[in-house]
Amino acid sequence: MTLPTVVLTGASAGIGFATLEALESEARVIAVSRTRPASSHANCVWVQGDLRAPEAIACSIVGLLQSNDEPLDGIIHCAVSYGSDQRHPFVETREAEWDELMDVNVRSQFILTQRLLPLLSRRRRAFIVALTSDAGTQPAPERIAYGCSKAASYALFAGLAAELSASSVSVIQMMPAGQVVTRGMRRRRPADFAFVGYSPPEIFREPMLRILRNRGEGLNGACLVVQ
Repeated sequence: MTLPTVVLTGASAGIGFATLEALESEARVIAVSRTRPASSHANCVWVQGDLRAPEAIACSIVGLLQSNDEPLDGIIHCAVSYGSDQRHPFVETREAEWDELMDVNVRSQFILTQRLLPLLSRRRRAFIVALTSDAGTQPAPERIAYGCSKAASYALFAGLAAELSASSVSVIQMMPAGQVVTRGMRRRRPADFAFVGYSPPEIFREPMLRILRNRGEGLNGACLVVQ
């Protein structure tokens, strides 16, 4: 049986890498990241790229799919930038930090989704998954720029779900119920910090697998809370 093909961003660490480990035995995963994921699975194909320049990544993915005459069944957006290792007041937000957050957390999602959506639309069932955050739907003091980027991302996929409601493509968002221990999270906490009550990235494995297996059918417009 031919395996489905899925594009996964942020595949080298955190939730992205946990998702890669979950899916690569059941899908051909085009893993997008700046550094190579620690995977030797034959189904993992690495596309190196910086999501601050998503056009080149989109071209690489389309070229790879076309060269193999390969369909595309899903996109999973796990890549994220936090902009800064520490929370800080709004007046201390640098323009470069704002630009990076918007480039990685919003613009890259827009570019990759727009360029790859025509390929997804050819499939009988296909899906798009994006990670969201309560910072995008609730006040986010001392991380306002990050919250703005996540709010924009949430609006992007909520609007796209409504636009595609009569299509074969399901657009799904996922939100962790609490804090998740990722590499970025460890960087923003003291070295001796005890992550009591925090969840591991692996909590996303089962929900990602369920979406892969049914191609997101019946979930268009859903925001799944993962815990």
